[in-house]
Amino acid sequence: MKKTSKKEDIFNVPNALTLSRIFITFFVIYTILAKWNVIITASAFVIGMLTDFFDGYIARKYKKVTELGRKFDMTADRFLMIGTAIAFLVSYNGIMNLNHWVQVGLIMSREILTLPFVLYTNIKKGLNTEIPHAKFIGKLTTFMQGVAFPLVIFGIFYQQFRFSVYFAAATGIIGILSGIQHIKTSE
Repeated sequence: MKKTSKKEDIFNVPNALTLSRIFITFFVIYTILAKWNVIITASAFVIGMLTDFFDGYIARKYKKVTELGRKFDMTADRFLMIGTAIAFLVSYNGIMNLNHWVQVGLIMSREILTLPFVLYTNIKKGLNTEIPHAKFIGKLTTFMQGVAFPLVIFGIFYQQFRFSVYFAAATGIIGILSGIQHIKTSE
């Protein structure tokens, strides 16, 4: 994408939805640390993930796509995923077993795989580096994370959700493929 001198309209509904995801992340983290009912935590997390769908949908449908919005969206996604994972691992460390830890790791596979490359690229090329456009596999990974993470959360507290391991494994495989594609397109 060529850089143009055209000023982007960054004050739009998609960016407001993305900003709301940041606030939702703080709420999710608070509910985890305060050990609220996990149904509230999982519901808030799902709402945060839905804002990811709607911000992109609205931006494309109404031609409100901006470079800032793309970067902001990706940052908000990672903030929600990583913030939730860290808060959960810190707050529920004592009741999580190895199976739960592995599931969280699988769900976070894309972030774990791409983090060193993202940091290297930002250091080498600067923060103004253009990010690659989202690919289907990246969107699929985000969707799968949005489903798998609440299932793992429920699986820690309710035995009926032990099947979450299958969703975590599928998310891990898709996340690794997505991470590899992201690294290739970022080079």
